[in-house]
Amino acid sequence: MDFGMKLQELRKARGLSQEALALELNVSRQAVSKWESGAGYPEMDKLILLSEMFHVSIDYLIKDHYESVHEEDNDSLYFMNNEKIQEYMTFKKRFALRIGICVSAIILGIVPAILLADSAYETLGIFLLLAIAALSVFGLIYTGITSETYHELEKKQIRMSHQDLHDITDKNHTFQSSFGLSIAFGVCLIIFSVAFIALFSGHLLNEEILAAQLMICVSIAVFLFIYQGIKKSMYEFLVHNEDYIKEAKREENSLFGVTMPLAVMIYLILGFTKNLWHPGWIIFPITAIITTALDKMRMK
Repeated sequence: MDFGMKLQELRKARGLSQEALALELNVSRQAVSKWESGAGYPEMDKLILLSEMFHVSIDYLIKDHYESVHEEDNDSLYFMNNEKIQEYMTFKKRFALRIGICVSAIILGIVPAILLADSAYETLGIFLLLAIAALSVFGLIYTGITSETYHELEKKQIRMSHQDLHDITDKNHTFQSSFGLSIAFGVCLIIFSVAFIALFSGHLLNEEILAAQLMICVSIAVFLFIYQGIKKSMYEFLVHNEDYIKEAKREENSLFGVTMPLAVMIYLILGFTKNLWHPGWIIFPITAIITTALDKMRMK
């Protein structure tokens, strides 16, 4: 296989047109066409760029008998053109929205159970809690199952054109500002709800209403944390791919998936059996602090 055939094969395998490849190399489309037809040959600086872009050796490009394509393990490399990048970003944003809504709905489901406790409609409150939880869990499972393809993609090392990387990097810089504001707003919302409880506990409002407002504020904050957090991971995967993969392998066994559901369960038990909606809420910040500390200890 001569140079022109190899170049055409590599270009098409990456989903690039002659125009797109020419733009990356800062040459004309006619130059790329001549290379692929065997009527011309690139200079050394272009050969180096082609070698880096397609992750092949220069020997492979210039020697007809050299058939070892990749110097790296190609199973873990994946080239993403602009279309694939946009598809991935669209998926990730929808995924973040669905996960955020489902988790927040589980927390909000506690509200009717709290407000209807010790009343004639207590059974209805429990039914609503279980129904919302069941639907939300189904949504989480369904979202996870239908997202398996992209989860496998996030285990790969990716490559993209310099222009696409530049565009994604600019979008990431813009996102970072909104990310910081969203997280700050969520934290302030939780602090406000706790301060609200401390201010009005035992005075104007009963414990059920105070506990309900806490759950509402927590659900909003959790949605922001999840939605913005998943979008942040999207940009980290695209912009800092290798670091993202290393960090993901360390965090994939986080304890939060176990400790937070247990905290919710304990809170409900305390609320329904002991009527300790307040100060039972304190279990959530305590659980978060302990789990974070344990996770950091395990990752060292």
